[in-house]
Amino acid sequence: QIPLEKKFGFVRIGLVYVISGLGGNLLCVLFLHSIIYVGASGAIFGLLGVMLSDLLTNWKMHTHKFDEMLILVVIIVLDLALGTFPFGSNFSNIGGFTSGFLLGFVILTRRQHHWLNLNKSNTSQKQESYQYALRIISFVLLSVGLVGGGVLFFKGVDLNDYCSWCHYITCAPPSCKPGYISCEVSDAAMLLPYVFA
Repeated sequence: QIPLEKKFGFVRIGLVYVISGLGGNLLCVLFLHSIIYVGASGAIFGLLGVMLSDLLTNWKMHTHKFDEMLILVVIIVLDLALGTFPFGSNFSNIGGFTSGFLLGFVILTRRQHHWLNLNKSNTSQKQESYQYALRIISFVLLSVGLVGGGVLFFKGVDLNDYCSWCHYITCAPPSCKPGYISCEVSDAAMLLPYVFA
């Protein structure tokens, strides 16, 4: 988080953190109606998403880009694996990561030619056009996701009705048996009404 704040300022990173937390919790409640999840995992995953979008958008500005990509991928995979354990929610993680990833393209782009000491040539103009297109697409996808998710939430829609296998996203298959505290929503709701993500 500190390197991101140094690059882009605490206001923009704070905005990413809050919106990612909102996106993560929104996806979580659309799948898990009977359990109250609290925690910052969605917002933290949003910061991972921002780091990935920054790396992809500003690829030429990173000196150790492949090392950074490998570290990010390993961290994301390990954290998603941990999210399948009891008391975790990968729905929150995935929602936060997606929100942060898209938001990174919207508000964290930088002009390439200033960093590369290039004149504003055709190359830099193409790069800025690419960034601009990504910004528009990401803004539309993020807006549709948040607004659509909010509408579905207020209508009381349960996304499990449309995805019979999605509960495996947030629990390892051996623990998805009836009566186990982590995944069976109804059983978990009776056993533990408050689960900390």
